[in-house]
Amino acid sequence: MRLWRKYKIKLALGTIHRYMSVLGIKSIQRKKRHKNVPLEKSQNVLHNVLKGNFQSTHPNQKWVTDITYMKCREGNLYTSCIKDLYDNSIIAYHISNKNDLDLVIQTLNKAFQENNPEDLAGLIVHSDRGSQYTSKMYDDVLRFYSIVPSFSAPGSPTQNAPIESFYSTFKQECFRRIKSKIQYLVKQEVDSFIYDYNYERPQYNKKELTPIEYRYQFNL
Repeated sequence: MRLWRKYKIKLALGTIHRYMSVLGIKSIQRKKRHKNVPLEKSQNVLHNVLKGNFQSTHPNQKWVTDITYMKCREGNLYTSCIKDLYDNSIIAYHISNKNDLDLVIQTLNKAFQENNPEDLAGLIVHSDRGSQYTSKMYDDVLRFYSIVPSFSAPGSPTQNAPIESFYSTFKQECFRRIKSKIQYLVKQEVDSFIYDYNYERPQYNKKELTPIEYRYQFNL
């Protein structure tokens, strides 16, 4: 899709794969993940409001969020992201050297700054059951904006598959390719990757538009 958008060259996937084989070029392969505990064997799923329904008809209807860590020379960095299921955009993210409640609250605040409060009423925000997401402060913030919290069952990462998928891509295509794991350089690369993901990378299931292009089309 990028060839077409940038150079007006349109090739079938099979043709691209054939050229890659001839030139000895390989795509980045994602590591296979182990299967999670089946939903029917999980306990306490009463608060899973999303229930695996990742379809969304408009922006700010369903968000998914999680935290991932990055091992750096000076110690771990933690990235918290919020993804909108309507257009797959990362609407907010925050990086910190602490995996704490402030990391999650800062991410929420950034997301709220990008949207009108009246547009968030009834929004579902889905996460795992980490201590940050089950804290009273997190719950209070969501309720203040009339946002509905939703949680995956313990040991069931596929119940939050969209954000897990994003982090898998992020780790393979961004973090693992950074040669110098110095914190300030890693932060720069994360900023660059998320910008590219939102504004430059078209997605097949979004009419071959970038997430931000697809989001803006809703209001046209």
